[in-house]
Amino acid sequence: MPEEAEVEQAQEESEPAAEGNALGDLFEYKLKERVTIRKNQSALVPILQTEVAAEKVSLWSESLGVPRPLRALWLTNTSTLTLDGGSFNVLDSNTFGGEGLTEAVKPGERRLLSYATDLGLLVDTKAESARERVTRVLITQGTMATISEEREKKTYIVRNEDTTPRTLIIEHPTRPEWKLAADGPQPEEKVSGLYRFRLTLEPKKTERLVINESKPQFTQYELKAVTDEQIDLLLRQKSISSEVEKSLRRILSQKNVVAEYDSQIKTQQQQIDQIFGDQARLRESMKSLKGSTEEKTLLQRYIRQLDDEETQLEGLRKKKQGLEGQRQLSDVLLRNIIQQLQMDVSL
Repeated sequence: MPEEAEVEQAQEESEPAAEGNALGDLFEYKLKERVTIRKNQSALVPILQTEVAAEKVSLWSESLGVPRPLRALWLTNTSTLTLDGGSFNVLDSNTFGGEGLTEAVKPGERRLLSYATDLGLLVDTKAESARERVTRVLITQGTMATISEEREKKTYIVRNEDTTPRTLIIEHPTRPEWKLAADGPQPEEKVSGLYRFRLTLEPKKTERLVINESKPQFTQYELKAVTDEQIDLLLRQKSISSEVEKSLRRILSQKNVVAEYDSQIKTQQQQIDQIFGDQARLRESMKSLKGSTEEKTLLQRYIRQLDDEETQLEGLRKKKQGLEGQRQLSDVLLRNIIQQLQMDVSL
């Protein structure tokens, strides 16, 4: 096995034989000098030799489906050249550490490159979820929204069985509408569809990473359709404050006024319809009296009855018309109460 000094000397003597150039999203390497390769021979030509920043870490994602993390390099291309994709080998203290594959890495780009299994760490997870009570009530433009939170807690339990410390990068999936708790651990990095959290582990120690996330839940009500039963239920659930209850009761009270006018108007119409029915029967009876001995006497009675009923109809129509006007004013007041009600209450 070559000594470290020998490896460094070989690196110094192996000068790159090419220069790199960017070609838009592509790149190329041009050889500085012509290389001659004879028939049935091959040549190993150093294309690029440069130092880049790299941190040795362990990497774990639940999508791996195994409790063992991977050994990885968190590499940042600090050079001015694109590093070509392909296979790579890792030497750790001049000992082969593993190998992996990578895509091209552009200047300034940061990439996690895994190359072996980390047999010194074990990762387990525990998930909990809960629906929290309403935390906010928002009333505007004729609707009421109660806002609660769905919360989830995920605990990553990591055991370092090795005699050396470890830095573990845990990949946790991001989800639409879900947010990390502001007072909880924050990710080292956020990439497409993933948070990356850093966890430092001392030898023979167990550490936990607890990630709390929340998602808002909205329940919407039309104020004009709210009932006593719904208000009572919201009170039992502690989903509204006494201030909100008072405003809703006022709307309900005005709704009841409108409903009472509707009932009275309906009653007046029923009486009108009943009189119309009686008059129709009287007129049919009057037609059947022609030529009878009782015709004159009964006609006079029926005519008086029709006159009385016409007087009743006139009174009923006027009363109904008055009720309809009052009902219209009450409905306008109800709509104004609903539209003007604006509340934003935190519970």
